[in-house]
Amino acid sequence: MSEKTIPYYWSSIDWAKLVEDFPPPPYFDAAMARMSDDGLRELQNARFLQRMQDAWRVPFYRERWTAAGMESGDIRSLDDLATIPSFTSEDLKHATENNPPFGDHQNFALDAMSTPLKIQSSGGTSGLPRPTLFDPVAWEVQAIQFARAFVAQGAQVGDILQITLTNSLANTAWCSSTAALHWSGLVPLTTGSGAVTSSVRQLELARSWGTSGWVAFGEYLKILAETAETAGIDLRRDLSTRFIHTYLGVDTDGHLRRLLQDAWGAPVYDNYGTHEVGLIGYECQAQDGLHVNDDTAVLEIVDRETAQPVADGVTGNIVVTSLHRSVPPIIRYDLKDLIRREPRARCGCGARTTKLSGFLGRSDEMVKLRATSVYPRAAQDTVQGDERSTGEFLCVIDNVGAGISARERMTVRVEAKRNVDESALHQDMTGRLKDLFGVKVDVEIVPSGSLAPVTGLGGEGKVKRLLDLR
Repeated sequence: MSEKTIPYYWSSIDWAKLVEDFPPPPYFDAAMARMSDDGLRELQNARFLQRMQDAWRVPFYRERWTAAGMESGDIRSLDDLATIPSFTSEDLKHATENNPPFGDHQNFALDAMSTPLKIQSSGGTSGLPRPTLFDPVAWEVQAIQFARAFVAQGAQVGDILQITLTNSLANTAWCSSTAALHWSGLVPLTTGSGAVTSSVRQLELARSWGTSGWVAFGEYLKILAETAETAGIDLRRDLSTRFIHTYLGVDTDGHLRRLLQDAWGAPVYDNYGTHEVGLIGYECQAQDGLHVNDDTAVLEIVDRETAQPVADGVTGNIVVTSLHRSVPPIIRYDLKDLIRREPRARCGCGARTTKLSGFLGRSDEMVKLRATSVYPRAAQDTVQGDERSTGEFLCVIDNVGAGISARERMTVRVEAKRNVDESALHQDMTGRLKDLFGVKVDVEIVPSGSLAPVTGLGGEGKVKRLLDLR
């Protein structure tokens, strides 16, 4: 028998206080609409100061901040937030390597084991994935974030929500199913990815059991649409789809959204989040920017080179501070994702929140080509916008030449549909990508389906768009 008291999940949370602090749907929109800007700032400030107290007890922060000359009383409000050193996923990786198994930002929680804990992970494209511990509050708040999104996107009590991501080390599927079951009255259908439940069977289940909503990556929704055509299933006539919750990536011109909405005959909603802090932003039925869960996170947008704050409406790196996480605290996490923020305003749906643009690329994937900064993922819109392509692409970076003539080269591999004029597609893609990037890049036209082994299309997780051979 363990000498420690078993931390039962059901008694580990003050559920009434959780609902009051982080209103689930349908209460969140009304709560935000009633709250003044000063009131929101006061709420965020109080939660921020609590998280700062937590963080000072964690070696990862205490040592970093002390080395930067900070003392515990230096940060008195959110007005001082920008003076705190930020950190990145690389810092978490090093913390874990130097202080196994979970790093000096998390080991304290497992040592105490005073509350139930769950392990999820992010990354892992090379070596072990990056683990993150979740206590019950972090787990349930992230589920509430997803529930808010589902209801804002048209979900109704009793709807079947088909989740085409597998309940694995990645937590999107878990957050979705917990949100459905605990916080929105939806019926989760956890089919997993196509590697778990074949695409044909996914569609058959949706048709037979009446799926109303889907959680899926945009690339997999395309595969399902192609599978339906082959299997003789009419997505519009045979299925009951009313809304789709997805992650569109760099879709600034809306090519991927239009393609999916035309195929499925249902609205497609973009979302943005990260493994450690959950669903940061989500679209509502107005499809007019992403609502921020302002009670769970404070966001800064900073210049990608100077790390100084930029004005609203200007693209920069998003830096997030979690207001609900204490295991572990997340204070000024630079995600290296490019995004724009708009000030808090009332939306047509009735909610009044900060808003974000969609995802605009990753600053740490920036490549210098002949003194020009190029962001490979930006190619998505151009490739998706040409009907002769499958929409799939891969940017390959390598070094060519030697000595003073050495330089970086980027080749964009573009999949072509069958029976198209590949020469004309190559010529057009070369010109359009040069216009997009401001510098000429190499283009290689490849057969349909040939990129999947490298990009991971059809498997688990996000599709890879960059292969760095340098």
